Amino acid sequence: MSEQAGQGTADPFAESPGFFFTGAQRQHQLDTLGHLVAFGDMVLAVTGEPGAGKSRLLAELARNAAYRLSVQRLRAESLSDASSLPGMLSRLSGQALVGMAPTEAARAFFQWSVGQAERDRRWVLVLDDADVLGDDVLEALVDGFAASDTGQAAVPVLAGTEELTRRRPLTDPARSAIVHEAVLPPLQEEDVRHFIHASYDHVGEDATPLLTESVVRRIQQQSGGNLRTIREIAPGILSGRSALEREHRHAAKKRSPVAGPRRFPWRLWAGLALLALGVSVILVSLQYGGSGEGTKEPVTDAEMATEAEFDEVKRAREVIAETEQAGQPEGVKEGRIRRDEGPLLDVSPITLPVRETAPETASEPKPEPDAGSGNAEAVAEAEEEDGESGFNPRNPGRFREAQWYREQAEGAFTLQLLGSFNESTALEFMEEYDVGDAVYTRTRHQGEPWFIVVHGTYPDRAAAREAIDALPERVRAMDPWPRAYEDL
Repeated sequence: MSEQAGQGTADPFAESPGFFFTGAQRQHQLDTLGHLVAFGDMVLAVTGEPGAGKSRLLAELARNAAYRLSVQRLRAESLSDASSLPGMLSRLSGQALVGMAPTEAARAFFQWSVGQAERDRRWVLVLDDADVLGDDVLEALVDGFAASDTGQAAVPVLAGTEELTRRRPLTDPARSAIVHEAVLPPLQEEDVRHFIHASYDHVGEDATPLLTESVVRRIQQQSGGNLRTIREIAPGILSGRSALEREHRHAAKKRSPVAGPRRFPWRLWAGLALLALGVSVILVSLQYGGSGEGTKEPVTDAEMATEAEFDEVKRAREVIAETEQAGQPEGVKEGRIRRDEGPLLDVSPITLPVRETAPETASEPKPEPDAGSGNAEAVAEAEEEDGESGFNPRNPGRFREAQWYREQAEGAFTLQLLGSFNESTALEFMEEYDVGDAVYTRTRHQGEPWFIVVHGTYPDRAAAREAIDALPERVRAMDPWPRAYEDL
């Protein structure tokens, strides 16, 4: 990632042809459009605010469909005037369309495209920024498509703002019936978190330490959930968070393990204890400093003053003991100074134990399960967290827990149809495509819940591949693939 975004070398927010954000209904809309361009009979309109990711979605659609369809990307700005439509369609098809009326040229082109689908492959006409198209151009394209075999003719795919589908040529009842709109909504906070996680994961980085609730909320509020704006403002916000984290870590390293609000007072008590030791030594020397054995010398005024000083130190030591008895942290242990019944003053040593400080160690992070290499343990981990967070599947009848996976025969395979961060996407997929015994489960990917839709149980990979042919045509068009249960 860039220095603005973090400490790595690649920028997670740079536009990359290899990265497509699947959250916030993007994957669901991509799958739907992929089916409709191959087998549908409708004009497709992809709508969303500028910066919502329409162009990236169209690019991914073209990439996925290129092996089975002939995708033609046209410049919408060159068709602002209907008079330019016959020339463009003529260049595409090689037909003599120049000089014809726009509507007639469009009808001739779409009729020609039916023959192309029958002989080779179906065509797709992609027009990004379709808001600039004139009403007469929209009318000619939609009417020309409707007048042909819509199940075989070239499919117009128009991308623009939501105002595009509100324009008269597309709201007319005769035309609106054959227009399918795919809306790309703004990202909510959960989607913002997923997008940033996925962006960092794409460049081999982990965004988890930076994505606090306040940071995610700030990015979502300032961007309005717009993908382009998130790419612009997130590096600055996250770099500030990263700098703050580095400052905190640096301060933590400099901080002593025993540092705290009581550090200085305990040094004071230790100093007083040492002073008491010195005073006791002086008193012993005074007791045994006489010229005759066992002969007491008169107590001088200086000695009386020293004895008074000793009483003050003793009081200080009593305060230390009272503090320890009150539950204060263990610091300097008290060395007892007592007078025996005999003439001698017995002084036991004051012990100053050194607090052993274990080096600070960070617990090793647990490896995060990958979406492509998760297994029944990942499912179990997700369910364990579900028990703590109160997760309840919205469709219990089609939800499968870890125990169901464990009960499958060793080496068994299934067909994976979908993977998504959102449970709603999995449920909408199963409802729309109505694959009889398709079920879904909940694992984890990038530290977040990940929902997988699977279909059937087969003894081996070959049997799973054969089962693909028995799926509905619209599901086969989405390229399901065999997966071993232990590799889910």
